[in-house]
Amino acid sequence: MKALVTGGTGFIGGHAVDLLLKENHAVRLFSRRPDIPEGLRGKNVEVFKGDLENFQSVIDAMHGMEVFYHIGEIKNVNRAASEKNVKLMGHIIENLKDKKVRRLVFISSITAAGIPSEIPAREDTEPEAILKDHYTSYKRACEKLITDKASGVEYVIVRPAPVYGPGSRYLGRLINTVERIGPIGLPFIGDARNLAPLIYVKDLARAIFLSGMRSDAAGQVFNLTDGQRHSWFEFLNTIAESLGKKLRIIPLSPLFLRIPAIFFDLFSGIFGIELDLSNYTTYFSRDLFFENSKAKNLLGWEPEFTLNNGVREMIKGYKRLD
Repeated sequence: MKALVTGGTGFIGGHAVDLLLKENHAVRLFSRRPDIPEGLRGKNVEVFKGDLENFQSVIDAMHGMEVFYHIGEIKNVNRAASEKNVKLMGHIIENLKDKKVRRLVFISSITAAGIPSEIPAREDTEPEAILKDHYTSYKRACEKLITDKASGVEYVIVRPAPVYGPGSRYLGRLINTVERIGPIGLPFIGDARNLAPLIYVKDLARAIFLSGMRSDAAGQVFNLTDGQRHSWFEFLNTIAESLGKKLRIIPLSPLFLRIPAIFFDLFSGIFGIELDLSNYTTYFSRDLFFENSKAKNLLGWEPEFTLNNGVREMIKGYKRLD
């Protein structure tokens, strides 16, 4: 199989590319850099030089590809960037059939499911509230474009929970914060004992890979979590323990935080940034549990990493980089 991958040199996409190559598929990396990454040299990889903001370059890269894994995105720093990502998806959908791409796999976000009205939540669970930040809004808009307009072409929408593992610069900052101030006290909305949806990057990459392969996945939306009932405290405390540190949580009242959150939401439009802090205050202070049985049944997928094993591997990866 020939696969086009955007974001294939990134945190999530890099692992998906490794799996494609391991299973003897040909990979076309869409990248702003013309050179094949050092770790992929000598493998069945070619680089198509382009830029996601240049829609035509993405369309040109689709030629001759069977499956399109759209993992990358134009960096979402404001509403304008969000709108560009939606426009890009519109151009992709318009050209899939002409370019003879058999299947599109789009990486959305679990936040597109909103705050569920009940748990455990499934893909068809009605949301109690919709998150309206620019990132989630663009993901939701792309999902709607795909389901409404991708006729005659197979699609799969993958909604990952917050992803952890080695290789993310954002998680590197989190690890440093836990190491530095965890023993003193880490502020958190509520007591951090509420259920948290998470997924280890290698488990997610395997689900993404299978989404492009399995016939039963066509036309489906998958909420991707590890299916474990763990809390934010357990996640953060496991990081602290792996670093040989103690963790103290400083609880912040969700009610207290909603007052400044409402203020910021009111004025965020002036700067072109949708924050929706009020709903995110709720999101991080209540139990969230998304079951993953649909992905298990239709993808033949099973998470392999426990929280402890995943965090230990993540910490080892970051310590090697220090």
